[in-house]
Amino acid sequence: MLLAPDKFKGCLSAIEVCTELRIGLLQGSSCVDVVLRPMGDGGEGTLDAALAAGFETVTVAAAGPLGQPRSARIGIRGSTALIELAEICGLTQLPDRGLRPMEATTYGVGLAIRAAIDRGFRDLVVGVGGSASTDGGMGAAIALGARILDHEGQAVRPCGDELNDVAAVDLDPMSAVLDGISLTVATDVSSPLTGEFGAAHVFAAQKGATAEQTRELETGLGNWARRLQDETGLAVSALSGVGAAGGFAAPFLAIGSARIASGAQLIMDLTGVRPAIMAADVVITGEGSWDAQTAAGKVPQAVLEAARGRGKPVIAIAGRFTADADLTGVLTRYSLTDVAGPGRDPIRNARTLLREIGTQIVGQLS
Repeated sequence: MLLAPDKFKGCLSAIEVCTELRIGLLQGSSCVDVVLRPMGDGGEGTLDAALAAGFETVTVAAAGPLGQPRSARIGIRGSTALIELAEICGLTQLPDRGLRPMEATTYGVGLAIRAAIDRGFRDLVVGVGGSASTDGGMGAAIALGARILDHEGQAVRPCGDELNDVAAVDLDPMSAVLDGISLTVATDVSSPLTGEFGAAHVFAAQKGATAEQTRELETGLGNWARRLQDETGLAVSALSGVGAAGGFAAPFLAIGSARIASGAQLIMDLTGVRPAIMAADVVITGEGSWDAQTAAGKVPQAVLEAARGRGKPVIAIAGRFTADADLTGVLTRYSLTDVAGPGRDPIRNARTLLREIGTQIVGQLS
């Protein structure tokens, strides 16, 4: 039996979900063979999913979302280094969790990329969910050597607040650092950089931006895109997925040094989920809220499609299933909300409820 869920956001990590389900399954039958493959989509938990699947961890020098020096973990295996943006400068790394949408930066991710390259890794994967910043990737670019100047020829601060001040861009030093490097940006977001569905209008409010700040960030990202096009000739603003993590991938795409990939599909490949599905009799997947967005490429849908393609039955587990959730191909489903009933809180009692669900699954399959 394969367990391949995503995190239950705001409740339990993917590995915690796996652990509790496994306990319940073994309580139902000590003969059950349980394989754990906690999943991620590029956001929080992606690094832990890789470590659970055999990646090793090393610590590198980086910087937090406000540029404060700090160390951070990256995952390594063979020639590949996996960097989780949320681990370095995500929302959870803000001091006292105080949101700073205009000052937050991706500078620390750039430092981590450089550290991985200096250690000899040539295949880099950056998972970009959960970011605190909307800096268009300017911070990461500066950390990798890019020269970004304002109208007075002064270096700009690498944050969203100064995107509109950018007047000149020199990405050649960054290109030199990335020469010979394969860089993949893993995300489950298809948003463009600017516009109604872009980085600022869709995501800035989640990072604490007011309506006025959102407009400022939108204007700044537009200016940043024009300056990148002046430098490289590539119009990045409309590219699918470039709006993820406040536009993190923009400068890398502009110089042709990166590609954007589905986080769920990529993590499935990196963690060996596909062969694990082939070997499993039953596949269990899920996330906190299984809703209409799940079918748009999120972890459970990716696992479900891979399992269906191999004729494997799939059991869905979630904190809740919404009325518009697409459960095509699911054998059966369990929700924490339903199992909790009126007398228990599904979040506070999530661990116990998952164990109960595990035991119920064994009973059903028997």
